[in-house]
This record gives sequence, structure tokens and C-alpha cells, in this order.
Amino acid sequence: MGDQLHLLTHGIPAVLFGVLLVLLLIGTIGAIWGIRRGLEGGERILRMTAAILGLAGLGVATYVVVSVEVLNQIPQCVGGGGGCAAVEHSSYSRIQGVHVSVLGVVGYSMILFATAWRGDNARMAAFFLSLFGFGFSLYLTYLELWEILAICQWCVASATAMTMLFVVNTCRLIVFYGTRDPDDRTTASEEPDARPV
Repeated sequence: MGDQLHLLTHGIPAVLFGVLLVLLLIGTIGAIWGIRRGLEGGERILRMTAAILGLAGLGVATYVVVSVEVLNQIPQCVGGGGGCAAVEHSSYSRIQGVHVSVLGVVGYSMILFATAWRGDNARMAAFFLSLFGFGFSLYLTYLELWEILAICQWCVASATAMTMLFVVNTCRLIVFYGTRDPDDRTTASEEPDARPV
């Protein structure tokens, strides 16, 4: 366990720690604010928070894809260090020949689509996609800490964004599942007449 603590304390420089802290604050504040607002705009806040986090995660995954697949380079670690190179050179950086960052681009894109979509199906889709992404991020973090013994800073940033996406989409599902979409405005004349005939 000492090796893993050393990796975490020395593998993440202050600049990146600040970025991760901002992602955590965005997710936490957005989730609390969305829940507190309730039906009066709460889901819109959660969707905007998820969109910000999803775009951050998509940006990280896209950077890694461009670095590795297009430029044929190792993603640069912030503040130096060799963690990104060690993770990239490991056998765990690809699944069936597909780089894990490509899976990240696909996953974040799907979550962003589910975030833009409205209604219960969108809430369920965003929840299950972010649940899968969160579980996959936990698996990759385990591999870095216990198998590879190196920390990729981009992986940590992606895992943080995905964790907060999971929190926000869980709040969206629990609080707003089964409620009418507040953006779906129908006038009184469009609603069915409830008076007996």
C-alpha cells in the first residue's frame, strides 16, 4: 500500500491537482444545486453540469487519442514524470487492439448525447452509461496502482470527470425520474379535458 500512496502523492503535480479539484467542485456544487432547486430548474442545472463534465472528459480522451493514434507520441505528463509513458507502454493500454482512450471518446460522446436528450429514457441512459464509465475507470485505476505501478495523469483526470458524471447522473435519475420534463411546455388548451362528459 505504501507504493500506491507514493504514486498518488508524487504522480499528481499541484497544477493537475487544481484541475481535478475544479472538476470535483463543479460536479459537487452542480449536484447539490440541482437537487435543491428541484422541479424549478433543477434538472436543467444537472444537465448543464453533466455537459461541462462530459466535455472536459471528452477533451482529455480526445487529446490522448490524437497524441497516441494520430501523432504517434506518448501523451505529455503535466510537470514531467514518466507515469504516462509507463501506462502507455503497458499491455493494458489497448483492449483487443483498440486504445482505451478511443473507448473514452465514444463513452463521453454517448453520455453527452444522453445529457442533451430529455425524459426518463435519457435519464436512464445517462445513468447507465456513466455507471459503466465509472466502473471502467475504477478498473483502470486499479490496474495503474496495483499492476502497472504508474499513474497516468490523463487517466486520473478522466476518472475524476467520469466519477462526477456518475454522481450528477445518479442525482438526475433519482430526483427526476418519472417527473414531467419542465422544458415540455403544454398550454391548458392542449391538455386533455379532465371533466366528466
